[in-house]
Amino acid sequence: MKGLLFGFAALVAVTTVHAETSNESTDAKAEDYSKYCYYADVEYSLGSIMEQAGRKVKCVRKEESTHLVWQEYERNQNS
Repeated sequence: MKGLLFGFAALVAVTTVHAETSNESTDAKAEDYSKYCYYADVEYSLGSIMEQAGRKVKCVRKEESTHLVWQEYERNQNS
């Protein structure tokens, strides 16, 4: 009986460890820089304006690229 209980406890422990390991690998979401700018693991769409480290930045499309990037923003900017 003790052997059966020990075997069951070992099976539960292995299953729990495997489940925790599996969840860690699937939680990470692939970043898509063609659709979003990222800051602090949050997605921001094209045209978003925010303050980062005391300066305003805008999410813009990088010249000659499909990627969106943060660019310093001035209020009187034409775009």
